[in-house]
Amino acid sequence: MRMTLLSPLALGVVVFAALAQPVVLWAAEPVRLTGTEMDTVTAGSVAVGVAAFATAEGSNTRTYSSTSTTVFSTPKNNVEIGRGVGKAVACCGWSSDTDVQTAYSAEGDKVIAHSNVHDHHTPRFSFSQGHITVIVIDVPSH
Repeated sequence: MRMTLLSPLALGVVVFAALAQPVVLWAAEPVRLTGTEMDTVTAGSVAVGVAAFATAEGSNTRTYSSTSTTVFSTPKNNVEIGRGVGKAVACCGWSSDTDVQTAYSAEGDKVIAHSNVHDHHTPRFSFSQGHITVIVIDVPSH
């Protein structure tokens, strides 16, 4: 009586999986790059943050605050752009205050950043608006 435990195809899959596993594990390990290899690596990053707050004291007061941020990069990932906007409004009380703050963190060969915040305050009405734009450029080595 002859008994076949594995078909030839199944046996081939098991052998391949057994041999391929060490290769997959080896490829996942970190590798120390040479100086020449490091010269060809480009990496950059950008993060933007915007905070907005509004406060008003008294009866029948109104407040509004809004923030939005976005970060995107070019298809080759050599230019990253971050943008953020914030707005805050407070009114109709005996006291009001608003504030918008922007911040960023960027790393790359060239970093261009611009932030602007405008405030308008009276005792009964306050308005703040701000924006930030950060561009990070990675220059590939030749």
